[in-house]
Amino acid sequence: MHRCPQLRAFGPRLTGSRPSWIERLDALHLLTPLRIALVLFFALVATFVVRRVVAKALRKLFARTMPAERFRAEARHRALTSASRSALVGVIWAVAVITVVSEVGLNIGAFVATATVIGGAIAFGAQTLIRDLISGFFVLADDQFGVGDEVDLGHASGTVERVTLRTVRLRDGEGRIWHVPHGNVLRVGNLSKASVAVLDIEIARAVSVDDATAVLARIGEALTAHDSIASSLTGVPVVVGVTDLRDDRYVVRLSVETVPTGNDQVKRVWRGLILQAFAAGELVGPPLRYPTGDGT
Repeated sequence: MHRCPQLRAFGPRLTGSRPSWIERLDALHLLTPLRIALVLFFALVATFVVRRVVAKALRKLFARTMPAERFRAEARHRALTSASRSALVGVIWAVAVITVVSEVGLNIGAFVATATVIGGAIAFGAQTLIRDLISGFFVLADDQFGVGDEVDLGHASGTVERVTLRTVRLRDGEGRIWHVPHGNVLRVGNLSKASVAVLDIEIARAVSVDDATAVLARIGEALTAHDSIASSLTGVPVVVGVTDLRDDRYVVRLSVETVPTGNDQVKRVWRGLILQAFAAGELVGPPLRYPTGDGT
């Protein structure tokens, strides 16, 4: 059988496609260790780059926060950086290990098939855990709440004592500890971020609305001059007006802008001033209702 002259011309080039130094390394059985070393080297370089890039990207993201929230931003930055680094580094080294195993000459097909079956079973059984982790990541990224905030999560409410990537730990007013997974939270009410303190005052219908408004406006001026909450106010107290009307009373709403952490303190002082006005007879409350013999 005669070969084509063109094939004879390209025959040596096809059979000897690898450089001589690679052939030499292969003859000395050093080619496989060199490939493994290169895989590990590139995995180390990728790990270093990922760590730097993730930290830098998240630092730029949280650098946009207000100075008053800088402490919370630092805590969120550390938590998210740690979680992102761990996930990406795990993927890099998983690929590196599979590549090294294939370079050694082991058949990774069986390992991949087994890992796929086991991974699918784990993913199906741990779907709630994965949902909690993903929800926790966005809770930290969006700064929905942090340690020290007063929150209402639907399932429980109280003061946040600890936030992890999976759960949040609350302490309610009775001292009970609640552990709430992030994946079960459908809504979040952060009471510590409220920037407006609102009070509704019930006043007897016999009191003129103009007289009550004048007294409440004077109480608002006294609130502004109160030394203990001067730093918590960011606006002037306002008498919004009558918000509800009943047979024996009407409801007047008061509001004032505050810093996010000063809402409760302002309300306490404000209630004390209003109680003094009721005690002095400047304001009259609605008549008390006592139950009758028929239970009404």
